[in-house]
Amino acid sequence: MASLPATMHDALAAILLLLSAALVLGMLAERLRQTAVLGYLVAGTVVGPGVLGWVRGGDSIDVLAELGAATLLFSIGTEFSLARLRALGTRTFVAGALQVVATAGAATALCMGLGLPARSAFAVGAIVSLSSTAVVMRLLIEQRSLDSAHGRLSLGVLLTQDLAVVPLVIAVTMVSDGPAQDGAVTQLARTAGGAVLLVTGFLLLVRLVFPRVMRGAAMVRNRELIALFSTVCAVGSALGAEAVGLSGALGAFVAGVLLGSSPFAAQVRAEVAPLKTLLLTLFFAAVGLAGDPAWAWANLGAVSGAVVAVACGKALVAALVCRMVGLPSAVSLAAGLCLAQIGEFSFVIAEVARAGRLVDEGTHRLIVTATIGSLALSPFLVSAARRIARLRPQPGAMPAVPATEDAPRVVIVGYGPAGRRAMECLRAAGCTRIDVIESNPALAAAAVTDGARTHVGDAGRLDVLEHVGIRDADVVAVTTADLDAVRHVTALVRSIAPRTRIVARARYSSTVRDMAVAGADGVVDEESLVGDRIAADARGFLQASSAR
Repeated sequence: MASLPATMHDALAAILLLLSAALVLGMLAERLRQTAVLGYLVAGTVVGPGVLGWVRGGDSIDVLAELGAATLLFSIGTEFSLARLRALGTRTFVAGALQVVATAGAATALCMGLGLPARSAFAVGAIVSLSSTAVVMRLLIEQRSLDSAHGRLSLGVLLTQDLAVVPLVIAVTMVSDGPAQDGAVTQLARTAGGAVLLVTGFLLLVRLVFPRVMRGAAMVRNRELIALFSTVCAVGSALGAEAVGLSGALGAFVAGVLLGSSPFAAQVRAEVAPLKTLLLTLFFAAVGLAGDPAWAWANLGAVSGAVVAVACGKALVAALVCRMVGLPSAVSLAAGLCLAQIGEFSFVIAEVARAGRLVDEGTHRLIVTATIGSLALSPFLVSAARRIARLRPQPGAMPAVPATEDAPRVVIVGYGPAGRRAMECLRAAGCTRIDVIESNPALAAAAVTDGARTHVGDAGRLDVLEHVGIRDADVVAVTTADLDAVRHVTALVRSIAPRTRIVARARYSSTVRDMAVAGADGVVDEESLVGDRIAADARGFLQASSAR
């Protein structure tokens, strides 16, 4: 086998070092009861040029890091159908737009007060106005707060910021290059037109092509093809957005949202999960590469002041803006804390500003160091936001996802003959909230026809169960015939939903104990059930014969 080219060898070695360091320091962070994200950031700094110098970045790592952010947003998008996204409310996106303007204005004024020229101060304001979608979303997911009032508010503001990336880049370019308004207007018009074409293409893909592909015989037989198709969707949507001048992560999110309205969302999200984990870890470690502890220590006063100003200033401005549009105080403050960092897309604006000589090398390094410092504070601030949001519940204050009904909820795994019969009997008994998880698109289509809320996916995948909301289920009925699948699904459900009652199917009497050990509260023994039915029918015939 031929040896790898030097460039490929170097890239693979750098990726291996980053992932290895992230693994070790991520485990250490979890051991210290901190988020693994903090460990990933520190890992990048430790092996980066500022400390050990083992990894110096490069185009390959940068591309993979950007894909990590895109796959995270794609995965989150599959959780937000168009209806659910609309439920965030207009006020949320208005708050996002006002937050960008207010934060940029406040930062510009502060920098001018510190002696920076107006153009340089404006560039710094644009850089500071953005928060980190990847970091905040990851932390909200870890804390299961994404669907909380402050989580939904943070999401809306972050999406608005992502939309603002292109106008901010163009504005900073105009300031650095002098009057170039005609070119800027042309670029904005081109971007807007490209966005319309991109969304139209996504709609056609999701409504016409995607259902036929997912129901194809090849997809049903080989789930590896679903994984490949999901990856193509995630990466392709990011590249398409980049091609028209938008953020790749934003394009991936839009594609995810459109897929989120289809019954295949759970399985798509599950198949993308391993790729997302790998690339997102590289993303956080790559951000950490820019850290230089020696320089930060030598300029400790300026760095500390910048980090405090960013964290306190952004939290305050965001909270005030949210209050201005009528959102509750506790929710506004919690969302402000979530947004109190400089984001990953700020690096793009910082590079444009440096290339246009708006910021010198020292200012650029201070911005990068303050960005990493604010990202490192994010896990603590998001945790504090969660506690603040719980102090004063605000029912009905935020536009909510449709309220949970009070009726008991049953999740049926598998919609073969046994699953269909189970649903018929449950409905006859008055159960109105029934979800079906089925990996076969044809059987899933039958469940939809029968009126069940249906999720196309493998119930043996953790992401699929979480997407369905298995923790909120009162009863889970595992009706599939495959012994190993029943045991695995039962154990998985029990591990994440300890209070949910589980009824499992056992084809043979010898496996009843296995199902009970796996966590089933009730086991339907097919052999005993068949024996009981045969005996009952036999007794009926005997009684009829004796009566004659």
